Amino acid sequence: MVIKGRYTVWLLVMAVLLSAALAGGYRWIIHMPGSSYRGTPPPRDAQGEALRGQLRTHVRALAEEIGERHVWRPEALRAAADYIEQAFRDAGLEPRRLPVPSGGQVFHNLEVRLPGSGATDEILVVGAHYDTVRGTSGADDNASGVAVLLELARLLRGAEFAREIRLVAFVNEEAPHFGSDAMGSLTYAREARARGDAILGMLSLEMLGHYSDEPGSQAYPPLLGLVYPDRGNFVAFVGNLRSRRLVRRVTGVFRRHAEMPSEGLAAPELLRDIFRSDHWAFWEMGWPAMMLTDTANFRNPHYHGPGDTWDKLDYARMARLTPALAETLAQLAR
Repeated sequence: MVIKGRYTVWLLVMAVLLSAALAGGYRWIIHMPGSSYRGTPPPRDAQGEALRGQLRTHVRALAEEIGERHVWRPEALRAAADYIEQAFRDAGLEPRRLPVPSGGQVFHNLEVRLPGSGATDEILVVGAHYDTVRGTSGADDNASGVAVLLELARLLRGAEFAREIRLVAFVNEEAPHFGSDAMGSLTYAREARARGDAILGMLSLEMLGHYSDEPGSQAYPPLLGLVYPDRGNFVAFVGNLRSRRLVRRVTGVFRRHAEMPSEGLAAPELLRDIFRSDHWAFWEMGWPAMMLTDTANFRNPHYHGPGDTWDKLDYARMARLTPALAETLAQLAR
């Protein structure tokens, strides 16, 4: 995940948010359908325990066994692609390798398609980047998102949908590739636009493994802490105003199935310079898109550092998030 920390931009964004709230825009920007989960979730059953173990296995393979994954370690980046490809196959699906040229080399996005019934040509894209910045093994950023993506493939395999679901592992989201021709999701979105694909929306899985019930464990840019909780125990759903309908729809459906707290935000376009991930590429092509995240450096003290290791993630909460998200996607695709 790339976050551009410009305090002046934040002040402008917060001023817009505050003005909108004062003008009655609270329901447009912050209020989401349904209620965030409260209370103690029930014990995990055998399937939940198995899912927890699988998520942990994926993250450990990417973050510890392979480690830093970027163009300065091309063999590691390719090893990560190989791992993802095999995991998709193990889920009973046939992945496609989609080339992404980068500085004289070629890396790959990896895509699997869960076909719709043909009743509509609409497509729902779900993606997560598998590269890291230098100096980190990238357990939360973003082996956690990739792990959830891989388990979504297993949970959704064989289900019947009206709309097609495409699950994509993207290469080269991190700096210096963000916004460049070497950015995997931008390459993918451009090619989809050129084909005339009818993309209903895109969900970016970006850092989904760090949670805390401690008071004060969640930080915010100025003013947002006035309306959101101070405990980092929730998953956040974030989009721009053009994607408001998608953000509200996804959040509302998720809340009907989730056994973990959730918060949503559909904010002005200025946020595109701050919260940046693969959904941005789909905004650029004119499609609604959003990010699911643990809020990165606003919660995780190990963001983009050597401490972002596999043993620090909360696999129990990830195992609650993943099936709820699978149910959400299934409903969106019907």
